[in-house]
Amino acid sequence: MADPLERLTNLVALLLEAREPLTLEQIADALGGQYPTGETARRGAFERDKAALRDGGVPIETEVLGGTRAGSTGYRIDRRRYELRLDLTPDETRALQMAVAAVHLRPDWSADALLKLGAADETDGADTTPSAMLSSLPSLPLLFEASTRRATVQFRYNGRARAVDPFGLLTRDGFWYVAGFDHGSGEQRTFRVDRIQSDVTMGVAGAFVVPPDFDLAHVLPEDPKAMGAPREAVVAVSAIRANKVAREVGEDAVVERRPDGSMLVRVPCGNLPAFRSWVLGLLDDAVVVGPAEVRADVATWLAAIAEPAGAA
Repeated sequence: MADPLERLTNLVALLLEAREPLTLEQIADALGGQYPTGETARRGAFERDKAALRDGGVPIETEVLGGTRAGSTGYRIDRRRYELRLDLTPDETRALQMAVAAVHLRPDWSADALLKLGAADETDGADTTPSAMLSSLPSLPLLFEASTRRATVQFRYNGRARAVDPFGLLTRDGFWYVAGFDHGSGEQRTFRVDRIQSDVTMGVAGAFVVPPDFDLAHVLPEDPKAMGAPREAVVAVSAIRANKVAREVGEDAVVERRPDGSMLVRVPCGNLPAFRSWVLGLLDDAVVVGPAEVRADVATWLAAIAEPAGAA
């Protein structure tokens, strides 16, 4: 199970984002593996978490549900009571986010603090930048400035010169990304900042306008394996892992269930490093079937890992 502090953080995030009250069963399912499986132990752990959060000032509210869930108890956090609104201007919001990032608070602490101040939420007409711990990447301050000033930036990425209108920056799983319009491809693209291969240079201010339908929160898929070019691999999964993998990727991704309990499943592989790590995590219970180039990439990667071990 997850560390109690991690579970508390995830519980707060889940209840803040929920559009309707969630039952304990829904909470345990959404936070898969973070609560005990037994009903009594799960209820006890949740009650302790609820008490700890309320002691800390988090307004967890309960209500008796109706409809198909009649009689069940639902839980939610009233965002208006949770946040401390300061009515910050967009410039003040960005300054606060940058200040929190610059002092290297732990990510969960900084995000929680900004959320309480209302600076991690979208406001009407506000042009906000996500909050996160600022890494030591030297190009980040300039990219933030370019995004704020609406100035086109230039840099090398994957061996190519790029000219990009930086609509916004965000962080995911410890990495910074800049999202915007790539002039070379004529499309909206997302670039991982630590993979930029040159200094970043900034053009004149006011060079572009962010499209009204641009949503920074959705430029990256939730599944890191789906980042990059949209493509899928077919993976054979053993019977012992089949149900777990099916729950993870969704029943719609199952290509074939075999009589022995194993199955074939479609898995996003646009981000090959993330895909390879996922496959390796299943050890002998997963085999990449295709496409051929993805299978070859995984085989080459595994061979490179195995060679030093064999030499030793």
